[in-house]
Amino acid sequence: MPDLNLFERRPDPPPAKVNALTMTVAGTLVWAVATAVVAILIGRGAVPLRYLGVCLAGLTMGALAIGWGFVHERRARGGRLAAAPAGREEPETTGNGPTAR
Repeated sequence: MPDLNLFERRPDPPPAKVNALTMTVAGTLVWAVATAVVAILIGRGAVPLRYLGVCLAGLTMGALAIGWGFVHERRARGGRLAAAPAGREEPETTGNGPTAR
């Protein structure tokens, strides 16, 4: 008879590789389209004005998330926006600051 240990813990799958910044920008663009549609519908009198507040809240949260995403990506790269120019060496550092050469 096969071993039917249904409660055995299996190893966790590897984390998914997702570009959170691209996903956040896409979501914010969806809120921008929704805001435009709601604004048109408000102009026609089809929906109440409070719906526009929901869309603007989505846009605001999306803009804040995009800002957070840029900061997060910068920190993940070690705090540098670009590599040092060619031919220019950065000073070596230890725990106490730059060292003399």
